[in-house]
Amino acid sequence: MEVSKKAREMKKIIGLLSAISSPGIGLVLIFLGLAALVVMFVFLPFMIFSDAESYKPQTAGQYASMAPVQLDVDGTAYIWPVPTIDRISSTFALRDLFGTTRMHKGIDIANGAANTELQPIYSMAGGTVTLAGAASGYGQAIRIDHGNGLVSIYGHLSAQMNVSVGDVVSKGQLIGRIGQGIVGRSTGPHLHFQVELSGVPVDPLEYVFAPGTELPTLPIELGYRSLNIPYVMQFLEKRKSALADHNLLQMIDNAGRLKNVSPYLLIAITGQEQSFVPRNNNHASEIIRNPWNVYGCWCKGKGAGLSTGEAAQIAANTIIKLSQDLPAGRDPIQWLSAKDNPRGYYAEDNGWWIGVSKYFKLLVAGSG
Repeated sequence: MEVSKKAREMKKIIGLLSAISSPGIGLVLIFLGLAALVVMFVFLPFMIFSDAESYKPQTAGQYASMAPVQLDVDGTAYIWPVPTIDRISSTFALRDLFGTTRMHKGIDIANGAANTELQPIYSMAGGTVTLAGAASGYGQAIRIDHGNGLVSIYGHLSAQMNVSVGDVVSKGQLIGRIGQGIVGRSTGPHLHFQVELSGVPVDPLEYVFAPGTELPTLPIELGYRSLNIPYVMQFLEKRKSALADHNLLQMIDNAGRLKNVSPYLLIAITGQEQSFVPRNNNHASEIIRNPWNVYGCWCKGKGAGLSTGEAAQIAANTIIKLSQDLPAGRDPIQWLSAKDNPRGYYAEDNGWWIGVSKYFKLLVAGSG
């Protein structure tokens, strides 16, 4: 009985092999095998890495309440790479593409093929070109090293570029154009704009504004008011401050005027951060260049290479950023260093704002 069962099974296997070996069935199986290979090696990577997805495009107006978290060394925002297009067709986020969840490491900027192809691309900041040519997945791309671990990448470009590897570019310099048609793993013309910090992709909207974005405004009491330099000189002289210098105070006033931030607030912050920089401090000549401790400290990194005017502008931009989303009834200076501020805080010390408020009120009251 057992032998008879095995015989029947063997007969079925032989019949199946015979069917497969017939010319017609064999051709069908070969065709199906080739089709599977095409899907696996041609269409599947395209589907997985495609930049097409179902997100609703964003426009400049939807970013009107935002300010970049990071600022360039000159105290201003980095440059938006495509001034002619403000439409973001895909954001920096996890995306579900054909059942596969992947991180989109940048933002896509596009506005339909006719309005996107060959549009000019500009460097978001000064730096050195480390790639200008073919790049896996990006088609044609440009990579710029801005120093201090900051890198920007521009993908799906035209092969006709305005820069080469090794070129040193300036902020806002024309570097290339968006490619035509499908360039790299893409479903159509667009710029893939990617920003990395120490090798880790970060949201480009932490660094750049789309064209037409309205800059945020400060609470009126923190807005610009002309600095009474003679009075402030006296105020600082009483404290034997190295900031009691007409040229330095003029720089601070200019920064306040440029950014529409009270220069009295800027000076008040130096009081809390550096006790107004006493002249007898062994490092006074260095500290007065960055008494706001922008970029973390006056003593190292980007914070050590600034002029007083540059540091004042960066501090003013930080105040603008942190002043957003001010809840009703909250003290605007306390909000600058509140731990529940979604945009960060100026200082770790919970009492920071108390000292700043005290100095700010003294300076404003005495200025007349």
